[in-house]
Amino acid sequence: MSNYLEILMIIVALVLVIVIWSLSSVLAMIAKKVVEFSKTNKKVMMILIVVMGSLFANQAMAQADAAISDSTTTKVPTFYGGLSGTTFWTLGSVIALELFIVLLLVLFIRNLWRVLNPVTVIDKKIAESWIIKTWNTLDKKFLTKAAPLEQEADMLLDHDYDGIRELDNALPPWWKYGFYITILVAIFYLLKFEVWHTGQNPTEEYTTEMVEAKAQTDAYLASAKENVDEKSVTMADAAGVAVGKTLFAKTCIACHMSNGEGGVGPNLTDDYWLHGGRINDVFKTIKYGYPDKGMQSWQSTYSPIQMQQLASYIKSLKGTNPPNPKAPQGDLFKEGAVVADSTAATFVKKDSVATK
Repeated sequence: MSNYLEILMIIVALVLVIVIWSLSSVLAMIAKKVVEFSKTNKKVMMILIVVMGSLFANQAMAQADAAISDSTTTKVPTFYGGLSGTTFWTLGSVIALELFIVLLLVLFIRNLWRVLNPVTVIDKKIAESWIIKTWNTLDKKFLTKAAPLEQEADMLLDHDYDGIRELDNALPPWWKYGFYITILVAIFYLLKFEVWHTGQNPTEEYTTEMVEAKAQTDAYLASAKENVDEKSVTMADAAGVAVGKTLFAKTCIACHMSNGEGGVGPNLTDDYWLHGGRINDVFKTIKYGYPDKGMQSWQSTYSPIQMQQLASYIKSLKGTNPPNPKAPQGDLFKEGAVVADSTAATFVKKDSVATK
């Protein structure tokens, strides 16, 4: 019972029970009068039969239409406003049944009342009924509250806009009451989110959602196979190297030849590299390329996994000693060697000179 939607639906169902009981009482009283009146006038009985028949015919057509519409209803989510589908539809069905019963009772009462009172009499009584008078009173006090036409001359202000005069009417009460309701809502909001702390304000909701989104993103990136870049790339397994060989034969042999011995491009089987010999360096070279030296970027052609496989195959070519290799180009690279910092090398050089 902590769900507001559930509480609201139960309250509506209880209110409808009270309405049904009240309408049933009214229907019982009118039915007695109709029975008494029909005993003295046989025509009334015939009219009653015709009216009741038309009523049931209309209801049967409405039920048939409802059945057709129900047959086209698609599946809906399991939960509605925090309620399980079973609870929601059970309460909804109860309310719908109660509304249907209310409609039937109203139609019965209306038709029985018309049997007792001709239409002209009904119209006259409605015009003089307390319902219409009450509505007119409420309209003047709570809806418009405008001055009557005969009093508008006394309500005119001195403002004149190109012949358009302004009346000093009060604001519509419904507008003012709506404004008052917003004040009450604001007070409730302040108490709920800032005093009682039973809910999260928009800033807290945003922070919570961002934390959850980051956790989901991190979990996805940790499990995503395609999340490979020049910093995180590692050697692929044997199957990946085999795929890389296929990719190499498809796009790289034009410059590096079929065995990687080099042609237009450098030899990929020796220990010399133009842009670094680590798997990270080879991946970066494939990904971004060096257009000024004739090496294009392949990141728009291959996925990160494919570039990893291609880089792994190229690394596997080291020491294969193909026939007619191209002369070494670039710097000597030894696997596992640490490249010395240039500033440190300069310092050592100067220091060694100073000690001589």
